Amino acid sequence: MKKPAKRIPICAAKDIGNAYGYDQVLVFAWNRKTGTQHVTTWGRSAVDCDQIAQGGNHVKRELLGWPQSKACAEPNRVKTLKARIKELEAKEAR
Repeated sequence: MKKPAKRIPICAAKDIGNAYGYDQVLVFAWNRKTGTQHVTTWGRSAVDCDQIAQGGNHVKRELLGWPQSKACAEPNRVKTLKARIKELEAKEAR
């Protein structure tokens, strides 16, 4: 019996970007036997991360037909920056 498909780690997409000189990488994988699909994205900067994550979400929703709940990934770097902006805005408002 074959092993089930594994998630592709972000570091694998990062390795591709670094090895081939790209700032944004989107990896799509599909397992024919199980029908499993997987999308991994990586961006060199926070802006690149955000842009390629949005692109990956678009692919998942519009091309692959994934439900919105599974097609709304946001990179941790972007979440952290948004939280920091919110914190700074709150301090500024005081």
